[in-house]
Amino acid sequence: MEKAQLFALVERGDKASLEAALAAGADAKTRDGAGVSLLQAAAAKGDAALVELLLGAGAEADRSCDAGNTPLMAASAKGAVAAVDALLRAGADASRSNRWGLSAYDWAKWAEAPEEIRSRLRDAGAA
Repeated sequence: MEKAQLFALVERGDKASLEAALAAGADAKTRDGAGVSLLQAAAAKGDAALVELLLGAGAEADRSCDAGNTPLMAASAKGAVAAVDALLRAGADASRSNRWGLSAYDWAKWAEAPEEIRSRLRDAGAA
């Protein structure tokens, strides 16, 4: 399956089709032209089920895109508590920063419930 098709499955939140594609050999580590991974796209949607699926299929919890943004930053900005928890359990680094010096803790300020996310990130070693 082509990259664009895999990203479309993530965008639609189509877990069953993504699971089938991964079982058929699609790479969970697929990245787009800007280095954004399928996992980062799922995290940006706040879709914990897709995040868990991709992590289970070998996606790298802490892999950044070209700008240095990580799936944890995306999930934090979305306010996706379950996705944040899954990424932290998978070893995402809560203290990591992007090229502008912003961490997931900073990104959490854009979430609907920033303190809930920030509390989890502090517990995981963020600023």
